[in-house]
Amino acid sequence: MASGVGNGGGNAANSSSSDSSSVLTELKIYAKGTKAFFGDDELAWVQAVLTEKTVDEEAKKVSMTFERKLLDATANDNSNSNGEMQEYKFEATFDELASKKKTLPPLCNPPLLEGIDDLTSLSHLNEPAVLHNLQVRYGMHNIYTYSGIVLVALNPFDRVALYSQDTLEAYAGRMRGELEPHLFAISEDAFQGMVRDRKNQTIIVSGESGAGKTMSAKYIMRYFAAAHDDTALAAAAAKVGGGEASGMSHVEEQILATNPVLEAFGNAKTTRNDNSSRFGKFLEIRFNERHAIEAAFIRTYLLERSRLVYQPPTERNYHVFYQLLAAAPEADRERLGLAGRTWESFHYTSQGGNGCIAGVDDAVEYANTAAALDVIGVDRQRQARIHALLAALLHIGNIEIGGGASERTGASIGEADEACERVVSLLQIDGTLFRKWLTKKQIVTRSEKIVSAISRAQALVVRDSVAKFVYAHLFDWVVRTLNEALTGGNGGTPPASFIGVLDIYGFEHFEHNSFEQFCINYANEKLQQNFNRHVFKLEQEEYQREQLQNWTFVDFQDNQPCIDLIEGRLGVLALLDEESRLQQGSDATFTEKLIKQFAATPRPAPKTPMAFFKRPRFGADSFTIRHYAHDVSYEAAGFIEKNKDTVPDEIQNVLRASGDAFLNDVLSAAATESGTNQQSAGGSGAGSGAGAGAGSAGGSSSASAAAGSRLSVRAPRKPTLGTVFKHSLASLMETIEATESHYIRCIKPNDAKAAWRFDAPMVLSQLRACGVLETIRISCAGYPSRLPIPEFIHRYRVLLPASAARALLGNNNNNTTTANTIATALSGSGANSPDEFRRLANDILLAVFPEPDRFQVGLTKVFFRSGMLAVIEKHRVERLNAAASTIQSLARMHQARTRYQRQRHAVLVLQTATRGMLARRELRRLRDTRASVTIQSLVRSYLARRHFAETRTVLTRLQALVRGSQARSKFKAMREQKAAIAIQCVVRGYFARKKFTRDMYLVVRMQAYRRAVIARKQLDKFREEKKSAAHFKEVTYKLEGKLMELTRQLDESQSRAAQLAEKLRLADREAKELRATQSATIDKATAELRERVESLQRAKEAADAQCVELRGELDRARQELEDARQQATADKDAMDTQRAELEKKLADLQRELDDSRAQLADVRAQHQQQMLIQQQNNSSSNNSGGGGILSGGGSGGGMPADKASSIKRSDTHMAATGGNRWRAAAGYAATGYDMADSSGLPALSAVGGGSGAAAGITAAAGGQGYGSSSHLMPPPSAPASTTTHASAIQQQQQQQQHSQQQSNRRPHSIDHARPTGGNAAASSKRSTIGGDEGRTLAKMLGSLGGFGAAGATSPTGGAAAQLHRSLGGSTILEDDEASAAAAAAANGAGFELRNEDDVREMLEHDDLLIAEVLNELIGDLQVPMPNVDAEYSPPDLLFPAHLIGLCVIKMFQYNLARRIDRLLMSTIARIQKKTAAFESDYTSAFWLSNVFELLSIIKTSMTEHQSSAHEYAESERAMNDGMQYLESLLSDIYFGWIKDLQKRFVKLIIPGVVESEALPGFTASDSGFFNRLMGTGPRESSVKIENVLSFFNHIWRSMEFYYVDAAIMRQIMSELLCNIGVTAFNNIIMRRNFCSWKRGMQIQYNLTRIEEWCKTHSVADATRNLDRLLQLVKLLQLQKSTEQDIDIMFEVCDLLNAAQIKKLLSIYAVSDYENPIIGVVMNEVTRRAAPTEKADKILLDTNDLNDQVLYLTARKVPAIETYIPPEFRMPRVRALVDSQTDMSYDDDIDLDIDGGVGNELLEEDDELLEDYDEYAPYPHQQHQQHRQQQLGM
Repeated sequence: MASGVGNGGGNAANSSSSDSSSVLTELKIYAKGTKAFFGDDELAWVQAVLTEKTVDEEAKKVSMTFERKLLDATANDNSNSNGEMQEYKFEATFDELASKKKTLPPLCNPPLLEGIDDLTSLSHLNEPAVLHNLQVRYGMHNIYTYSGIVLVALNPFDRVALYSQDTLEAYAGRMRGELEPHLFAISEDAFQGMVRDRKNQTIIVSGESGAGKTMSAKYIMRYFAAAHDDTALAAAAAKVGGGEASGMSHVEEQILATNPVLEAFGNAKTTRNDNSSRFGKFLEIRFNERHAIEAAFIRTYLLERSRLVYQPPTERNYHVFYQLLAAAPEADRERLGLAGRTWESFHYTSQGGNGCIAGVDDAVEYANTAAALDVIGVDRQRQARIHALLAALLHIGNIEIGGGASERTGASIGEADEACERVVSLLQIDGTLFRKWLTKKQIVTRSEKIVSAISRAQALVVRDSVAKFVYAHLFDWVVRTLNEALTGGNGGTPPASFIGVLDIYGFEHFEHNSFEQFCINYANEKLQQNFNRHVFKLEQEEYQREQLQNWTFVDFQDNQPCIDLIEGRLGVLALLDEESRLQQGSDATFTEKLIKQFAATPRPAPKTPMAFFKRPRFGADSFTIRHYAHDVSYEAAGFIEKNKDTVPDEIQNVLRASGDAFLNDVLSAAATESGTNQQSAGGSGAGSGAGAGAGSAGGSSSASAAAGSRLSVRAPRKPTLGTVFKHSLASLMETIEATESHYIRCIKPNDAKAAWRFDAPMVLSQLRACGVLETIRISCAGYPSRLPIPEFIHRYRVLLPASAARALLGNNNNNTTTANTIATALSGSGANSPDEFRRLANDILLAVFPEPDRFQVGLTKVFFRSGMLAVIEKHRVERLNAAASTIQSLARMHQARTRYQRQRHAVLVLQTATRGMLARRELRRLRDTRASVTIQSLVRSYLARRHFAETRTVLTRLQALVRGSQARSKFKAMREQKAAIAIQCVVRGYFARKKFTRDMYLVVRMQAYRRAVIARKQLDKFREEKKSAAHFKEVTYKLEGKLMELTRQLDESQSRAAQLAEKLRLADREAKELRATQSATIDKATAELRERVESLQRAKEAADAQCVELRGELDRARQELEDARQQATADKDAMDTQRAELEKKLADLQRELDDSRAQLADVRAQHQQQMLIQQQNNSSSNNSGGGGILSGGGSGGGMPADKASSIKRSDTHMAATGGNRWRAAAGYAATGYDMADSSGLPALSAVGGGSGAAAGITAAAGGQGYGSSSHLMPPPSAPASTTTHASAIQQQQQQQQHSQQQSNRRPHSIDHARPTGGNAAASSKRSTIGGDEGRTLAKMLGSLGGFGAAGATSPTGGAAAQLHRSLGGSTILEDDEASAAAAAAANGAGFELRNEDDVREMLEHDDLLIAEVLNELIGDLQVPMPNVDAEYSPPDLLFPAHLIGLCVIKMFQYNLARRIDRLLMSTIARIQKKTAAFESDYTSAFWLSNVFELLSIIKTSMTEHQSSAHEYAESERAMNDGMQYLESLLSDIYFGWIKDLQKRFVKLIIPGVVESEALPGFTASDSGFFNRLMGTGPRESSVKIENVLSFFNHIWRSMEFYYVDAAIMRQIMSELLCNIGVTAFNNIIMRRNFCSWKRGMQIQYNLTRIEEWCKTHSVADATRNLDRLLQLVKLLQLQKSTEQDIDIMFEVCDLLNAAQIKKLLSIYAVSDYENPIIGVVMNEVTRRAAPTEKADKILLDTNDLNDQVLYLTARKVPAIETYIPPEFRMPRVRALVDSQTDMSYDDDIDLDIDGGVGNELLEEDDELLEDYDEYAPYPHQQHQQHRQQQLGM
């Protein structure tokens, strides 16, 4: 049994009490079946069960018998036994127990606490319980366990999947205790402490050799380098290196590169460890103000230089020598003297007898070391010099020294010694002097120097000291070089903050202990003292923070006397230094001084240095020191020599005189550093640095500069190795005490280095040595167990007394009090204050513990003495067992009562059934009698009614036939009359239009002749006054005035005609409505229609009268024309000549303008093609392809009138830009595109009235061959006059009538098939959208940006200016007039396209068309928000895609490749800018849907396009490029939106899916270390599963509202579900508080809710992303206690790999009444996981969107919707839509006056609509409503 450790039940009693009642209270805990620990020689501690207990109160004695089953020799767990029982007896008196002379056996913890991740959470906190818990966790392959602030790490001696990148990322940003114990958690805690508290941190990693310190420190450095890297530095490092960004800065790479370098030069194979660090290391990782790693600094302590010259059996020298011998280049082997040699060829590497390590390839390690040296900046040349120095050291060990054993015979080295020659050659030193001073010594006196011979043994010591001297300086040089590389030469600059990682040797206790073990244990004494004080301080602060009353602390075991023994004024180190400075000093005299100083008195006073020193029993060459961990005996032999660690000055001078610059650099730098260290140590003269001692063997000094002179100056003292180590250790302790410390204690589980083997005695000794048990002892002295008050009440509320429970419930009359009612009361308003909670907790505790000293209630926690938590847990189990028994009895009573009532009820039912059968039989007889009478009466009445009905039916039919005949006759007459009226209307209109056209033609001819005469007259005047500019201005002004007058008259005529046309259109619409009414209202509607027709007829007659007046004016003009015809004939020749000259000059100017414009467009197109090809080539290596997308589906429909106004432009944007939206759009240059938005947009010189004739000339000369009032001369296809009011009114009426007829038809698709070549790119059936192509879209668009600059000049400006100069150079418009004209052009007053030439001209040259598209449809468009009061059809929301697609397809039909490129690239750039910020889900969904729709439209048109002409190749190329960029844009919007959704959604997953406890009755209590650390108990998550479902509903409804494609909707939901599956899975499998049966039930319920939501929304297939999570949750609910359960687990959870199942079982938290997981289960699971454990991943890979590709299939668009919201000012787009509709109808319908065109139009209208319904997804009725609303608008 363990003694001296405060544990077990007996530790709870007061030490001063001897009352038997206290002993009896303690004995009550030891009931039959209780388990306790007993000491064992082989297993340290074993568990036994109490079988018999006898308490004699009269004799005050107790006797207990325990038994345990003996295990087989091959058994690995408690289940394998051989059936034999071992008995343990415990006997003691009450007085012995009360006085603590004997202690009760330490109790075992309940199964609930077995394998807990924090040792301080154990209810019985004692030495065997700690050891057992570690053994259980190690058996479950959990190597990390918390012990308060300490992380205990057991070496698995196997590769474990605990350090992957996924695991590293899982711990980044998490608080300590939130996940399973891990050294990453300690690292993150240190980092967060540095950031949060702005205090430097230190992580102390300690343990004995082979415990895993080096690997732990390596993983800690890797964590800091990878978890919190600086992205900018990483990108810069990647750029400089010419490679890809590795996510790690150059400094971080150098920090990681220090590991292989230091391991090569400072690590070696020992009997306990294959990679043992033979020096101490403190790595200071420095951070800047942004908490990014900026530098690092390394300090080393006490390099074991003796290993260089001596290795015990089975051990090796430092790794670097074996690496050099195994993999040195063949070209260097001959130079280094290593050719044909191995480690067996050298004395320094062959002493251990084994030069190989299993599983380690020295050649590979050599390459790693060389690569690491490259990273830190050691070039290959210096590496070659390092190799030469290492080879020289190997050869030094092979120098053969001959001679006798005494100084008289002297030592000697042969002249032909090959090894000596190699050393001299490699070190480039004087061979003669080197041989001399290896075998001789020089004694300097006051008057002379005496050179004498030394013995062979002394010469060997000098040889070895030279090797150690050189290697120590080389090691220091390597460390110094590492520091220079890590700090960038700024090592002295203090960092903003740092985290230190101390990898230092643990406590060592061997059979033979020397000076190295003494220094190591001295360092551990200092560290242990710091650790004890830190733990004591934290414990004391906890009690003070909780304001505990009446608590006293037992003083912890302070090891200050032991430290004073070592470093005191007359301590061991002081005496050792004194003896080392004496000429005749020896190890024996040193031991005698120690014994005289510290062992003079046989019984020293406690807590004094003498009490920690023991003299040896036998021999006088050793001494013993009582360290905190163990008594260690040190052999004094070699202490003096190792402390001096001197090399003769003569040898040092020979080495410093070397011709090798590298050797001089190593030695000189070391000398400079040693001088600095000496000054800091208080010495004088030259000395050595840390680990590089200096001085001569006989107190020698440096030689004088003048040879032979007498020395009168005393030689300076050099600091000894012990002194240097003492000062460096003091500096380290100052650093540690100034920082926040974190402790990692590494434990070596066995000496055989066997994987997963637990040697209990060995682990126990290390627990004592590393201070873990001391921590527990300090905790046990106070209150080791503690629980937050809410958690305590939640768990132990069942122990609340009935009186307190009734008081809590409000003193109601209900006598029954349950835990649920108490919990309900606690959640109400009556127990919300902290005082109420503390009072309630105190009531519960007083009901269990009458003694108040066994617990204390703090502010937020309840504190227990050792073992008391197990007592209250036992009371809780007993109370629950009693309640369970009561429930069982009541349940059985209920079952019996139910059975009796069921039988009684059955008897009553039988009786009732019998009586009922008899009554029903009598009733049936009476019923039959009555039924026969009833049937007879019914039959007679039926016959009478049938006869009456037949008669009435005949009469009704006769009346219907007569009335029908009369109605049909009347309807036929009315229809004939209406048809006649319609035919007359059409015929009269035709003749009127024909006459009007003829008159207009004659008027134009007359005007032409008249103008010719006037022109000839003006020509004569021009010839006379050709030099007069004023005359030309006068003519110009007259022309302007005439044109303005004619324009005004035309506007008035058009307005009157528009009013008449509006009335006619309204009448026609009312007539159509009347036609559909009932027959009863036909007469009334006909009368109203006649009245309206008469009124219109009267209006028409008035217009005809006006036409007569205009005709009179026409006759007068004709007469004037006839008079001027003769004179015109005379002047014709002269006029023709002048006109020819002017036309020729104008043609030349126009040709020059066209050539310049074509050249400019070619340059832009070539530049665009080159940039696109370059970007595509760059991205083609990463993108597998982007073929075509198959079309499918259909779209169409209209928009209700009351909803159309909801789509509005951004008025705020217009206001911000001063009302000029076009000018504001000019500043747009998001990705380099400023073509249509640039400041050089063309301004129309004259549109509408008031601009003048000269403006019309300018527009016409510039190539604008379209528009109504902007033409000077109408095009030949549409002759018109602007001089008469009558002709204008007649033309307006004709156009209005024609447009009215066309408005009743549904526009069909404009995708006219043109013959195309066979190289169409639309043959691909699948499109790859996304990938690397999507990632580089912004770069492509940014590289194109030169469109707008080249096209900044107006296409009309150049030609108009030249024409103006040719006419005389007068100014037509001033600046203000030009601005007004541009504004009028923007408003589009009277804009019209009359023929195909106008359409082509606009598409090819008008940049304002592109500006309208970019500004109205994209830039200023305000996305409509979902509204429950309004319903939107697809045309209402997808009109931007359809209108842009219309423009693109029309450009393609006219083969305008450059314009296609320009429009598509500008559209993509503007949409990308619009969606770059992802401000709302509505904007993302709207543009995602529109981009997909636009892509589908273009794909559909290209799929139907079949070209056979090579001339369309450029246009096809432009369309294909545009489709690729649209695919990339779609991918950018999709993945950008997904990332934004995931960023917001990930915050809901853990609280909403995992922590949300929506299932009543299965509340999971999270009692982990994290909750206790935060002081919170069981708390309900504020985020519920309903929040997750609400998020789903929001996203789904947004996509539905904007008509996002169904495939995209399913894929987005699949991404979100995948995010749930991965995030929840990784958190559950990493957190113990989530791995419980109750938590599994809650998660299962939440996942079921999510599955139900997916089924109702038709995305059930996406739930496959939750399969692994569902199986993980299922695993939590399965049985895990027997071997048969293992097969069920692996069968049910087939998607989980064995490593994941093993991980979950290892952290599974056993609930109440649940069997713990026994060793058999874990062993079998481990066996199954072993074959694939290295390849299996525990954590699921996160969903990296950067590597994903979006696969979609575009739908087929049957028709392009031409709907434009009425408030959108887009005259050019509207004109394009109207012109396309006009041309389509003119092509399809040939008006035939004689054939009754009115009926033909109506019938064909209905047929077109019916045919269209077969393709469109909207009903025919919606189309009619939409068409009528358009007509109404």
